[in-house]
Amino acid sequence: MIVKNFITGPLATNSYLIIAEKEGVVIDPGGDMSELIQTVRKEKINIKYVIATHGHFDHVMGVNQIKSEFPSSVFLINEKDLGLLKRASSMAQSFLNLSISDVVKPDGYVKEGDEIELGGEKLKIIETPGHTMGSICIIANGYIFTGDTLFYGTVGRTDLGGSEKLLRESLERLKKLQDEIIVYPGHGPFTVLGYEKIKNPFLTMDILP
Repeated sequence: MIVKNFITGPLATNSYLIIAEKEGVVIDPGGDMSELIQTVRKEKINIKYVIATHGHFDHVMGVNQIKSEFPSSVFLINEKDLGLLKRASSMAQSFLNLSISDVVKPDGYVKEGDEIELGGEKLKIIETPGHTMGSICIIANGYIFTGDTLFYGTVGRTDLGGSEKLLRESLERLKKLQDEIIVYPGHGPFTVLGYEKIKNPFLTMDILP
């Protein structure tokens, strides 16, 4: 399994391309996806899925572009964030005075325990509400894609459709995973879960930003 990172959109979203045996998944397409698309074309990757870790506009702004380029790809999100997804264009306008098209309707939904097949590998979905009610993390081959739930040294905010109580519960759940798991967050640098368990104040103390 290969992971490629593309920093996209006005909020520097980490958009990921996961490749296994020439099959691909795009996680959190957050802006102009031209560079990722060029990579996919060059390496002859079959994009099977587009997955949003949550419904905020900066994680779905590139969905339409990916779907246009790869019509057979399946767009997935947790159904609890469908309302946020529908409001993505209005939120982009409100927060950044940015005009974007309405995001296409999901082709399906992912929930706790779902497994997605990719080139002989499996991507496991876990629900980690808090930043939003429908936030998910994706675990695959020693990696975890955390969206805006967990970052290097900090965690996601909860005042944009989320819950402090649920975020605390989700962080406690992540703390039970193996230390060596590599964390690929929605923004900022990559990290290692064991490091965050020791150094991230929001995992070591009962506080939230």
